[in-house]
Amino acid sequence: SGGLFVWGANYPVELVLRRANEEGPMLALKSNRLWILDPWRDLALFVLVPLWIVPIMLLAKTRIDFNIYGAIALAFVGVGHHLPGFIRAYTDRALFRRFRVRFVAAPLFLLGIFITLSSLRLHGLPVIVVLWGAWHGAMQVNGFLRIYDTKVGSFSPLTARLDWAMCVVWFGMGLLHSSSRVATILLNFYNAGAPAVNPGVFAAFRLGWEILTVCITLAFLVNAWRETRAGRAPSPVKILLMASSFGFFWFAMVMVNEPVFGLLIFEIFHDIQYNALVWTFNRGRVDRGLGAGRIETFLFGPGVWRIFLYTLLVLAYGTLGAVTGYSNVMVPDHAGTVLGSAGFWTNLFTVSSFLHFYFDGFIWRVREKEIRQGLGIDGTREGKEKIAPQASRPSGPFPRLLPAGWQWAFFVVPLAWLGVLELHGNVAPEVDQYRNIVSIVPESGRLHYLLANFEKFRMHFPEAIEEYSRSIDLDPDFEPAHVELADVAAYTGLHEIAITHYLRAVELDPSDTLAEDHLATTLLRVNRVSEALPYLLPTARRAPNDANINYLAGAALMHENRLAEAVPYLRRSLELDSAQPRARAFLAQAEGYQP
Repeated sequence: SGGLFVWGANYPVELVLRRANEEGPMLALKSNRLWILDPWRDLALFVLVPLWIVPIMLLAKTRIDFNIYGAIALAFVGVGHHLPGFIRAYTDRALFRRFRVRFVAAPLFLLGIFITLSSLRLHGLPVIVVLWGAWHGAMQVNGFLRIYDTKVGSFSPLTARLDWAMCVVWFGMGLLHSSSRVATILLNFYNAGAPAVNPGVFAAFRLGWEILTVCITLAFLVNAWRETRAGRAPSPVKILLMASSFGFFWFAMVMVNEPVFGLLIFEIFHDIQYNALVWTFNRGRVDRGLGAGRIETFLFGPGVWRIFLYTLLVLAYGTLGAVTGYSNVMVPDHAGTVLGSAGFWTNLFTVSSFLHFYFDGFIWRVREKEIRQGLGIDGTREGKEKIAPQASRPSGPFPRLLPAGWQWAFFVVPLAWLGVLELHGNVAPEVDQYRNIVSIVPESGRLHYLLANFEKFRMHFPEAIEEYSRSIDLDPDFEPAHVELADVAAYTGLHEIAITHYLRAVELDPSDTLAEDHLATTLLRVNRVSEALPYLLPTARRAPNDANINYLAGAALMHENRLAEAVPYLRRSLELDSAQPRARAFLAQAEGYQP
């Protein structure tokens, strides 16, 4: 339509229509060169996935408590998408022959490390999981950026380097500004015996990263402008994907208050992209006769039923991860992951995660000829000469400084360093860890809440009240903070404060019956009987075998001159505990005679 609009400004309508009829197929071909599949499927599966993920997940959030089931769901989707990469690694015969040593040695190497860490009850691994996982997500987006640029023949080495740098700095920005991710990294870091991070140093590092992000973004924009003026404009789909990916990562990590929910929605985005691309690639290999083996031909041949089979296999693998306790690794408890308590199957699926990170670093290089062939990329620019990138050149933005085997040092050396620190007993008390983390990311209401829980456990009630109050100031709708603050206030005699926060808790979560029970009894303590009754009577109905609750309900009704209503509660109270003279006196009064 854009082409026809331009023609219409210079030619008669009849000529426009004739040219459209003659060149329509060519226009369609040129348009499709922008896409991996076609506009609608690319937008739905690769580029604008957040536009339909977020509404669906927000609707699900109204029906599912992700505080309870979110970790299991995260493990389910997180593990499931490992399988397609493994299918490629172990069924593509040419690829397996090329990397046989890696495909055989890496699983054994990682399993040995995890069994060793488990037996020694060391906690350094989750630090690597979080950091490598974020890197993996950034590099997947970078891969898509290069695919879309390659589709329009944009092979500038500087552009590739800047694409890579944009992914690194913007994903890094999301991590550094995500209080939940920073807390998870630091908790695992401290649980592994590492020294405390100075808040000033962290603030300076984050500021430096922000400046670096601005500089690289400006360099990217200047380069895009120069390339466009030189007739080598970047793919518009790439620019749209970059904006949606960076923006969605920021939204999920920084703007979503529930950490598990934020992780889950970004994991779904990541998995949909990955699973759809693997299907597209393998289907292309089968359709083009590019040496697909029997298993690949069976799984990725023509027929809608094969898509359902592929989806079913992915879901089945994800189910195995969810039921074997992998959720404990995906989302640690408040004190971090305790790998030592994990079983064999949990460790096995942790191996699966790391293998997925590792394999994807070298089996999906867009510069490799077979990858371009599977995705239908011919390395040409419309109207320009053929541009054939050499498969022998490194796929990353910089030359490889170390052989593949030596790159494992970036995994083994930090893990060994943390292990030595932990074995020497350098782990700080948890309350000190939280105090340090709160000083580093004071904007997190959830962290103030967790620190307050530690202060409450230590019976430091003024400090607990202060931290709960800060948590509520930062996150007014976080119901557990209201409940805990009310509990501590009621225990220390601050009944009016307790009532205020119990009321807010019940308003935020009407299903929290425990908060309703405590609200009723606190109102009775300050003789606000008429206000207590709407909460006290449901409490008595939920606890028919609690003599004291039934007595309080009956006495409160007596106080309000609702004698007939009080009788059943008083009788039930005496049935449960006959040695209650006040209950017997109230019952006699209600029934109209003296005891």
